[in-house]
Amino acid sequence: MTMNLANEFGWGKLAALAVLATMQIGCGTEEPSETNPSISGIGETAAVTTGALHADCDHGAAPPAHVGPFTDVTGDAIGASSTVSANPIALHTSNPFFEDFGTNERTCGTCHQENLGWTITPDFARSRRHDDPLFVFDGSDCLAAGVPNNQPRANSTEMLSKALVRIELGIPSTADFLLVSAEDRLGCATPPSAALLRMYRRPLPVSNTAFLSTLMWDGRENVNPPNNTPAAMVANLKHQSNDATLIHAQGAADLPDAAQSSIVGFETGIFNAQKRIGPLDLDADGAHGGADYLLSTVLPSFSIGINDVFATTFSSTIFTLYAPWEPGAHRRAPNARAAAIGRGEALFNTRTFAIDNVRGINSADPAVHDPIAGTFNGFCGTCHDTPNVGNHSVSLPIDIGITAASPVGGLDITNLPTYTFQEISTGKTIQVTDPGRGLISGKYKDLGKTKGPILRGLATRAPYFHNGSAKDLKAVVDFYNTRFNIGFTGQEESDLVAFLSAL
Repeated sequence: MTMNLANEFGWGKLAALAVLATMQIGCGTEEPSETNPSISGIGETAAVTTGALHADCDHGAAPPAHVGPFTDVTGDAIGASSTVSANPIALHTSNPFFEDFGTNERTCGTCHQENLGWTITPDFARSRRHDDPLFVFDGSDCLAAGVPNNQPRANSTEMLSKALVRIELGIPSTADFLLVSAEDRLGCATPPSAALLRMYRRPLPVSNTAFLSTLMWDGRENVNPPNNTPAAMVANLKHQSNDATLIHAQGAADLPDAAQSSIVGFETGIFNAQKRIGPLDLDADGAHGGADYLLSTVLPSFSIGINDVFATTFSSTIFTLYAPWEPGAHRRAPNARAAAIGRGEALFNTRTFAIDNVRGINSADPAVHDPIAGTFNGFCGTCHDTPNVGNHSVSLPIDIGITAASPVGGLDITNLPTYTFQEISTGKTIQVTDPGRGLISGKYKDLGKTKGPILRGLATRAPYFHNGSAKDLKAVVDFYNTRFNIGFTGQEESDLVAFLSAL
């Protein structure tokens, strides 16, 4: 049974209801736009357009209420992205998301910047002062808690090169596998061990959180089963906000429950997507790009488990945002760029290719009992099935080869550690740069598995994959083309990049 997140908590209704704001609008005047500086202090400012309606005023009558949705627009390298919410978007410390609850001056906003798709990038890291909280503790390659980082250029190479945060986990005592060997290419003073393995991962965006079925790359915050209910996901998000405070912000005490609830409300209430590419508005000429459509239309129809690839009702038509621009549509795309986006969307939805040896879907190992036996023809939507969002609508950790010690397709895994594990019962071994879900479940079959992230707002947040191994969207498409022998032409690769950039 699927549960509708929007209906359960009223989030879908917020898309249609007027939301009262704290500011008042004078009678007989145009409502001004507000300008909110980027929380990072760099980049373009965000113009907030409120779209409030004005009515004629009687003498002595109260001014009309401010109504949503609220939109922040921030410039990026190819145009602009937008963040939309039914509530005012507070980018200051009155919002616990930006409040310091720890001991190292970090807030949630330290690694989740609005103008960078609500995550961070290497360029952002390189723009920070050497004493920025970003570089303390797990913002370094190796430094232990409490050790100052006076030289980020030497000590935070993974943060500066790929915006990777260090994650440290041990092998569960009940695991059915052993650590055989570890290669630490960063040469940390403390070598990896079964009690402490190091992984380096990209901070996931906090926008579009209302569409999540799995928290964190390895699903370690899915701690409140069953995870297919909205209440469980909210509890998971609260748990994650507390863990982030205790671990990343090195908090001395648990995050107060009220702050947890406020942070979760903020995260599940903001939606981010590309709004413009150059002069092309992505919601023009019948298209539905940008974040407004996510809030107004996609959210109310979303439920965990929607369009699951293992359901008989699965449809490979995942994205319909640019249907009017696709080949053969009843109207023509407004320009060549729009036509390329339309062709890319059609390719994403319709191109079939052989999906082979994806552990979690159709492993070559019959003992694993993956849902689909053997190689089969699938689509991009096989692993990105949530309509107009692009993540998997149920918790489905998979291994498509990104965590492999020698990945195909030109992925850059320079400096990442390499771990060799052995299954106790069979003696089989696997070599990965990140054990992924296996360190959480303790199952050999889960080693190297990670979740697929939400695809919206991609253009602002390179590099890609959990380890930043794809430097841009072309590298992402090249990897898939090589890994699954799809056979994209140069034009098709270019069209797919154009489409992914428009998400």
